[in-house]
Amino acid sequence: MIDMRRMGAVLLTGMGFVFVLGGCADKLTRAHYDMIVVNTSDKLDVDKTLGKPDTVLDDQWHYERVDKHLNVFIQFNEEGVVTRKQWVDAVSTEWDDTEPAPQDRSQGESTTVRKIVE
Repeated sequence: MIDMRRMGAVLLTGMGFVFVLGGCADKLTRAHYDMIVVNTSDKLDVDKTLGKPDTVLDDQWHYERVDKHLNVFIQFNEEGVVTRKQWVDAVSTEWDDTEPAPQDRSQGESTTVRKIVE
């Protein structure tokens, strides 16, 4: 005969493990990164979407996953609104940067060359 109290305790324990393990998933995914909107999202939005950054500077948050060769940079203005975001994935050689390259070189701006060697 099955003890209902014991079965209930086992089910509750199992559900607890699922809840805890589900909450441990890494939020730093490309889908979550794409949810961050330049000139709209703020620090609270980024924190909820990507989680806590690994490094916090005055106007920039840096996320790093060494095991995945992944770096993400989020820059903010004085009001804490996202002004730029970068996704650098060395494994897939994907580099997404919301800051466009300068078009007019007559104003002394420089162009950044990005080369990924395989």
